[in-house]
Amino acid sequence: MELNFEEYKVKKLFINILLKKGKKINSEIILKKILINIKKKTKQKPIFILMKCINNLLPKLKTIGLPKKKRFTKKKNKNLFFLMFLNLDKQIKTSINWLFLNSKLENIVNEIIQTSQNKGKTVNYKKEYYKDIKKLKFNLYF
Repeated sequence: MELNFEEYKVKKLFINILLKKGKKINSEIILKKILINIKKKTKQKPIFILMKCINNLLPKLKTIGLPKKKRFTKKKNKNLFFLMFLNLDKQIKTSINWLFLNSKLENIVNEIIQTSQNKGKTVNYKKEYYKDIKKLKFNLYF
C-alpha cells in the first residue's frame, strides 16, 4: 500500500506524539493496533478514516496573547490577543493533540471513528475552541 505525502505526514506526526521516553518502536506498534482495530470496526480502509478524522478537526486559527510587558500603553487592563493562521503541520499536530486530550488510549479508536462522522468529544472541543475565539473578538487585533 503506497502512502501519499499527506498520509505519511499524518502517520509521522501521530507516532511522534505517541513517543514516550524515546521508544519509537512502541509508538509504531500502538499505531498499528489502532489501525487494525479501526479496520475491524468499520470494514473500511483505516488510513482513510484517520485522514477523515484529522480533516474534520483541523483548526485554521490560533490566538496569541500579548504579555503586559510588551504593550505600548499601560492604561488598558484588557488582555490583548492576535489571530494567527496555522500552517498544515501545526494544524495536523493540534488536531492529533486534541484527539489524545479528549480520549484515553483505550478509547481512541472509538473517538477516531466518531470524529470521522463529525460526532464525539473532540468535535465538541473544536466548537468550544472557536466559541472562545469569538468571545475574544473585542480584544483581537489584526
